Amino acid sequence: MNEFKTDEIKALVAQKIKEIKGKTPYSKIAEKCNLTEARVSDAANNKIDYQLSTLIEIATGLRVHPREIFDILFNFEEYYEELDN
Repeated sequence: MNEFKTDEIKALVAQKIKEIKGKTPYSKIAEKCNLTEARVSDAANNKIDYQLSTLIEIATGLRVHPREIFDILFNFEEYYEELDN
């Protein structure tokens, strides 16, 4: 059976959030969106299983388009081929 890579993809998204965040404190991001500092931190540190709305709020707090959070280095085509075989 093929193994799903959801955890790997989530980790890459979390890493991207931290990359975009840079040295900006989680509190400053939370002030600009509808999330708590803890929620932003948990998402960026891959401690929670978050919803799409959480990622949209984080993008809002970071003042970036949500697609930037999903701009990760992961070969989805190869992954889909593995799943289909």
